[in-house]
Amino acid sequence: MATALCDEHKPKDSEHVSYALPLGYPSTAVTCDVVGCANPARVWLTADERKAFRAGERLFTIGGGTRVRVSDDLFPN
Repeated sequence: MATALCDEHKPKDSEHVSYALPLGYPSTAVTCDVVGCANPARVWLTADERKAFRAGERLFTIGGGTRVRVSDDLFPN
C-alpha cells in the first residue's frame, strides 16, 4: 500500500520503490503520516503501484483508506 511521508521521513524499507507528488504539491492537503509532523507528503509507491502508475493510474490508497490523486510525474526512490 502507498504511504504518505515527507522528505524528512522517507520510507526505510525496500517495499516503496518510487514516489509521486500529490496534486498541488507542496501546497497540498496531504501531510506526512508521522505523528507530530505536518510537512507536505510525497506519495511513496510499491512496485505494483509503480506499475499501475506507468499504466495510467493516478489515484492511490494510503493508510486509513484515504485515496490521493497524484500528478503525472514519477520519481525513483
